[in-house]
Amino acid sequence: MTREDVVQLVDRLFRTDEWRTVPNAITAVRLLLLPVFVVLVVGAHYWSSLLVIAVVFFTDFLDGFVARRTGATSELGRWLDPVADRLTVIVVMVSLALGDLLNWPVVVLILLPDVLLSLYALVRFGGAPFPVTRVGKVRTSLIFVGLLMLLVGHAAVDQWRGVAGSEGLDVAGQVMILVSAFVLLLGLIGHYVAAVIYGRALVARHREDRRAG
Repeated sequence: MTREDVVQLVDRLFRTDEWRTVPNAITAVRLLLLPVFVVLVVGAHYWSSLLVIAVVFFTDFLDGFVARRTGATSELGRWLDPVADRLTVIVVMVSLALGDLLNWPVVVLILLPDVLLSLYALVRFGGAPFPVTRVGKVRTSLIFVGLLMLLVGHAAVDQWRGVAGSEGLDVAGQVMILVSAFVLLLGLIGHYVAAVIYGRALVARHREDRRAG
């Protein structure tokens, strides 16, 4: 990536239109809450971390809602929103892995295609936003739900294991952990399907640029 590419990216994100919008501010709040989530999960404060991540997910809905209702869209917002989605997934996964709630190979399998495609887009085009597709939305939803179920399951097990009269809640937490593995598997499959779609789009764009140039 050359200095000219960096300048063009900055111009596109911060100078082509007004980037100081309410939706972008909401997205910034979402990103600032992620370190709080990490500290809570690693410290085994599972219920508190669930509250924080619930706020994060709500802001994910809220910034899009406000942007559509007010027309306050920007190039930065179009670029930042999908990046924030992926960063949220990454932070949640890494937090769970650091807290010994998720296996590291699962983290690597989910991160690998995004890292490779992001590097390719950065080198070839100076950065390109991930397209919003139906497969991508379903994939993200499945991964989010699977990770949340995993966290809720561990929270229930952590709170109720060994407590007299709470055997049913302990079992329910263990069942939720098992179900979360299945949901994450579905999300992982969708993740690679979405990565193939995005990769093909990047290759097609590269071919068009070569023909045009």
